[in-house]
Amino acid sequence: MEDRLADIETQIAHQEEAIHQLNQVIYKQQKQIDTLELGAKHLMGRIHSLSEEGSDSSAEEPPPHY
Repeated sequence: MEDRLADIETQIAHQEEAIHQLNQVIYKQQKQIDTLELGAKHLMGRIHSLSEEGSDSSAEEPPPHY
C-alpha cells in the first residue's frame, strides 16, 4: 500500500513539473504572439499610409511613358 501511495505521489510530482513547463511555454508563446501582433499592426498602418501616398501622387502625375 505504501509503495502504491509513493508511486502516485511520484506521478503527481512529475505531472506538476510537466504542467509548470507547459505553462512556461505558453507564456513565452503569448509574448511572441503579442510582439508579432504589434508588428503586424505597425506594418498594416505603414502599408495603408504608403498606399494613400501612392494614390495621391499617381492622380497628379501621368506615368513616365506619356
